[in-house]
Amino acid sequence: MTVSWNIALGLMVVAFILPFIFLHSQMAAQRRRSRSDHDELEHLRLMLRELEEHVRKDKSLFLEALGVPFLLIRKSGRLVMANTASGRLLGINAGHSVNLLRYLPESELRSLIQKAADCSEQARFTLSVPLNSEERVYRAKVTPLQNEEGLIGIVFHDITELHRTQMIRRDFVANASHELRTPLTIIRGYLESLTEDSEMADDTEARSHALMLMKKHADRIVRLVEDMLTISRLENAEKGYLRMANFDFSVVTQEVLARLESMAQAQNARLTCDIPADGLTLHGDKFYWAQILFNLMENALKNNPSPGLCVQLTATQDDSGVTIAVADNGVGIPPEHLPFIFNRFYRANTSAAIKGTGLGLSIVRHAVEAHGGRISADSIPGERTIFTITLPPMAKE
Repeated sequence: MTVSWNIALGLMVVAFILPFIFLHSQMAAQRRRSRSDHDELEHLRLMLRELEEHVRKDKSLFLEALGVPFLLIRKSGRLVMANTASGRLLGINAGHSVNLLRYLPESELRSLIQKAADCSEQARFTLSVPLNSEERVYRAKVTPLQNEEGLIGIVFHDITELHRTQMIRRDFVANASHELRTPLTIIRGYLESLTEDSEMADDTEARSHALMLMKKHADRIVRLVEDMLTISRLENAEKGYLRMANFDFSVVTQEVLARLESMAQAQNARLTCDIPADGLTLHGDKFYWAQILFNLMENALKNNPSPGLCVQLTATQDDSGVTIAVADNGVGIPPEHLPFIFNRFYRANTSAAIKGTGLGLSIVRHAVEAHGGRISADSIPGERTIFTITLPPMAKE
């Protein structure tokens, strides 16, 4: 009886405890599954963050690889994406999401952003932007993207050099036309007088004077055309145009001084030359080096007609190369003109008494650069002006 009761009691206990054991095991299994699901979820989240970071880096690398400023904006003007180049252009941190229409001050850039925000189809704009103390010209291509967000892409291309080239060509044509028109008008006027005015045609003195002036202005046209052809050849670096050979620099200097002697005497000016006593050998086109020196020294004489001018030519040579300088103690060049004196037809001195084609210094610069050299100018008005040419060492044979 006692044994049966014990068995019955044991069975009741087992029957009561088993559900709890089963429930506990199920809960434990559920917790294990939950932890596993949580771990898997965290793993997926980590993978997603890594993927997003990878995509972000890929986008950043792609934008930087463009090599040109790029912006992606909303129609509100808010910046969505930009590369470093566009950040420099706009003066902003490319990683910050700012509203450009509110952030940027009144400028051509802000005006462009507004136009881009209003664009419904692809458009192109040209604008000038002050960047690093220099005025740069950009062509912006605006492309509205066909997506739900209505984003707008803007790509900037720097066309400063192209713009400058176009300006130089335009100015060159305008200046050349002006320079040619004046002597041609004078020649035509005298021709009409000689052919239509019988009294002048019969007046030997008047006819001789007219012919002399016509010849003078015809010579001016010839020199102008020759100078323009010279610049064109030097700019285009025509193959074989420069006749390169070793020559004695002192021989060229003496030839130039002899050509300018009468002009210097008429102005009571002094020309001096200081070159190495053992001579100086250059490798280049002797004709163009004579033209370089002649133009520099003649330019000094023309711009300083008052008596007492001293023009000094010096040349030195060392391991770093050759330095040639032409200095004078004349009126000098105002600082605001120095950056432009090598431009074609540019004249720092606009006095009618100063004659010339306005191409002399431009020819000098192109001829020096054609020989692998560099030329610079420095001036203290009223004291001194110096043109300095630097050449690399001559290759040893």
